[in-house]
Amino acid sequence: MEMKNDYTQFKIENYILKITGIFGYDKSFQSKSLNFNYKEVRFSDDEIRFNKDYFYPEFRNQFFVNNNKRHSILTKENFECSIVDLFIMNYDGISKSKNISFTITESRLDLFDDGFGLFTLNLKINSENLSLSDYSDAAFLCRNFEAQIEHTNYRYWHQFIEGEILLGISTRGNSIKIDDFSGSKYKLFMVLDVPELEDKQLLKSLLFDIGTLGRIGSAINTTYDSLDKNYISALIKNNVVSVYNNWESLTLLDTMTFVGKGILDAKFKHLTYHNNYYIIYLYCLFIKYSLQKFNFEITDLNEDRRNHFQNYLNKYFFNDISYNFLPTEIFNKIKVALNIDNELTLLNNKIVAVGQKVQEKQQEKTNKILGIVTVLSSLSSIQPVYDYMLAGQKWLGWNSALYWTVALALALAIVLGIGFYVFGQKAIKWIKKVKI
Repeated sequence: MEMKNDYTQFKIENYILKITGIFGYDKSFQSKSLNFNYKEVRFSDDEIRFNKDYFYPEFRNQFFVNNNKRHSILTKENFECSIVDLFIMNYDGISKSKNISFTITESRLDLFDDGFGLFTLNLKINSENLSLSDYSDAAFLCRNFEAQIEHTNYRYWHQFIEGEILLGISTRGNSIKIDDFSGSKYKLFMVLDVPELEDKQLLKSLLFDIGTLGRIGSAINTTYDSLDKNYISALIKNNVVSVYNNWESLTLLDTMTFVGKGILDAKFKHLTYHNNYYIIYLYCLFIKYSLQKFNFEITDLNEDRRNHFQNYLNKYFFNDISYNFLPTEIFNKIKVALNIDNELTLLNNKIVAVGQKVQEKQQEKTNKILGIVTVLSSLSSIQPVYDYMLAGQKWLGWNSALYWTVALALALAIVLGIGFYVFGQKAIKWIKKVKI
């Protein structure tokens, strides 16, 4: 990739910077959030009409309607403590590195089923002359759980988010289940409008620099820490959307990036990225995290959990989401980058294996019962059994009332024991449903 110009000094005309993370919540969280100035998202009639022609009904019903088919979406703007100063320490542990000030312009909470939530922060970088390197440093900082924070009662960025955005919900720690599959970084959604990007190759190079959070210029340099050309070629093939000459997008496991010229120079273009492309990315993150959660719980995947997983797929998993080609292309590239299809295949294989083990255990129980039935049926008639019972009464010397009461109780206990052994789990499940 030959450098025709030094794009490292190009200026940013406009940008979008969002981070997304996961959290768990309980039934009281939604009402608590409303008391802390969060508001339920409501769409206008014009927005509903637009999305009706843009997205398929199943997808639209989860994100773009005003009825109870949609999961709860809460947003908050202009709240206290919206300015945060993040930094990391140099290796000497004394001096600071990458010290950036942000303003949180909006926080969004998507509350899905089973206490599974995603939060999103829309961030503004507080800098009058924002360079590409500043933007890259800012993205690096704000996605880092352990970035340190100044001028607050919190030490780390994730602690601030837990206290101020999630109202006290913890996302880190050995006892926090969601932390088992959250990784160590928030997900990034980045859009850069750079007017000086006239050359397609320079655009692509900057896209890789920003998308990988590498040093600006690393895509075209040949130093030891530059991007490998084979890696770049693989990304171009599998992870890049390149439809128009003025922009491209790159999706990786932790980032989704758009870089172009004139892509944020009008309000409707901002809305397209904020309200359409980002929601597609958010949905894919939800699917990815959910599949990871199911895979994490696979060892305890009983019949109820398997049924729950099937219901989840029916409600949330869509192969197609839009009538238009461009959002469809973006959606497909995100799925590849997040490895969603492979994750789903792995989970299905595990479920099949668990189901086979359950069937084997059930068959073993059935075989035992068949053995008992075979023994009982081998008795030629009931008469010999009755004769043995009378002989037993005579040997014990019990009166008839006592003897036959005990005999019938023992027989009933044996029958009930066998029945519970075979059908116990189903009986317990039925009792629980009746109580509910």
